[in-house]
Amino acid sequence: TEGENLMAMRLHQGVLNPNRFFTNDIAAMLRLYGVEACRASIVREVGAVFGGHGISVDQRHLNLIADYMTRGGGYQAFSRQGIKGNTSPFMKMSFETTVGFLRDAVMEEDFDDLSGPSGRIVVGKIGRIGTGGFDVMMPVLQVSNPSHEDAEENGDVMAVDQSSESEEDSDDE
Repeated sequence: TEGENLMAMRLHQGVLNPNRFFTNDIAAMLRLYGVEACRASIVREVGAVFGGHGISVDQRHLNLIADYMTRGGGYQAFSRQGIKGNTSPFMKMSFETTVGFLRDAVMEEDFDDLSGPSGRIVVGKIGRIGTGGFDVMMPVLQVSNPSHEDAEENGDVMAVDQSSESEEDSDDE
């Protein structure tokens, strides 16, 4: 059919369950059900597009796309035009038209503080998300001349002083 009339369908709650309605009209879902329903519609529709071509996409990737598109409380395009509003020049360059975004960044004296994962990946840094989002610190026991087997038996963490080993190596030369 052409178009939908979700408001009229809500009048027939005795026959239809309005909590089970969905449409591929993302704007209608946002307007009637809110941003979470809009986000769910994006996940469903993008997944259907890829699935229609026999391409399986991990649900987490679809969720990331939908989160990005709805992060402002509405929805924005996930395209060259939608990305253009992003503040990170490296994020823009990683998307599609690298030279165009690079030219614009240089001409506008744009700056990237590398706070987002895309910019950090482009320059070879670990993103501050997931396992890159924190450091694990634990005490290291100083043991004088332990054997590796003894340390493993005791469950100790060994600290090796490499400076003393390198001094011994230099004496041999």
